[in-house]
Amino acid sequence: MTQTATPQRYGLISQLFHWSVVLMMIAMLVTDSLRSAAPKDSELRTEWLHLHISLGILLFLIVIVRILWSRISTQPAPIPGSPWIMLAAKAVHLMLNLATLLVPVFGYLRVVSKGRTVEFFGVQVPSLIGESPQINDLMHILHGEPMEIFFYVVIGLHVVAALWHQYTLRDGTLERMLPWGRTAG
Repeated sequence: MTQTATPQRYGLISQLFHWSVVLMMIAMLVTDSLRSAAPKDSELRTEWLHLHISLGILLFLIVIVRILWSRISTQPAPIPGSPWIMLAAKAVHLMLNLATLLVPVFGYLRVVSKGRTVEFFGVQVPSLIGESPQINDLMHILHGEPMEIFFYVVIGLHVVAALWHQYTLRDGTLERMLPWGRTAG
């Protein structure tokens, strides 16, 4: 297992950040699904919402640290490919990073714009805006079903590309992000 990054592989810390974000995204999906499945106005529904919010804030913090880490640490060179593939890869990674940063912010704004409080694992987070029906309406789009669909599409593109690299191109791209992977070809 490689502890540090090389020109061919991501280091262990970058890998941990990547897979932590993956697990957090799954946790966000699960907690939102469980919240939706719980009876309306029930304590259970509220508990799932509070956990979803706390995990969203944690995801936001992890992504900020992950981006900072990627700026100060050695990162492997991109696998060579056509200019279009390279551009598509950059665009999808940019959309993933922006979405994982902005969606938690939009979720926060959705809650506080309704006049409710946000808690991070029991610690109250101050409201920056207060009640605002106009912002709340906008946040229902930016932290609602349209954004959820966008997220699924971008994540799907990322997963399909990783599998395409792994099983069609066989260039070792996926293995660069796995602790047990071989050096990329």
